[in-house]
Amino acid sequence: MSMSFNGIYHFGAITTKNGKVLDFDDIDKDRDGKISQQEYNFIQKNLCMDTLEIENGDKKGEKNVTDYEFVLWQEESKMQERLDEMQSQVAMDFIGAKAKLAPQVLRELKDFHDDFKEGCKNSADSIINMAEKFDAALPVKYEEIKARLLAK
Repeated sequence: MSMSFNGIYHFGAITTKNGKVLDFDDIDKDRDGKISQQEYNFIQKNLCMDTLEIENGDKKGEKNVTDYEFVLWQEESKMQERLDEMQSQVAMDFIGAKAKLAPQVLRELKDFHDDFKEGCKNSADSIINMAEKFDAALPVKYEEIKARLLAK
């Protein structure tokens, strides 16, 4: 199960004004192992951020996020940020006559992102450092795709 906030994708970590990156325990004030909508709203208000709604309700209709979901959300956010940055590189590398290849490159990178994410979530490997592993693998995959398409 993954966590989303009304279709809005957070990028990066939740950080206080003094630069402290908040972790799960900073938000889970009642220490029940879940971040409730109220706990999330409290943090958002104290950080002067817009409050977003947690969408994944459990069977009782309670909206909360587990430690696993929180870490997964952070890792997925970092991965998405890196993929978005790669789009700029694609735009610079595929200009002029090569521009028609850019949509295919972006599609293949998106597929790689999705497969990588699912592979990490479904393997025995922990999701911890999933983004770091993706960050190392993405440029390699991009160069592979670029070489293959430009060789045609």
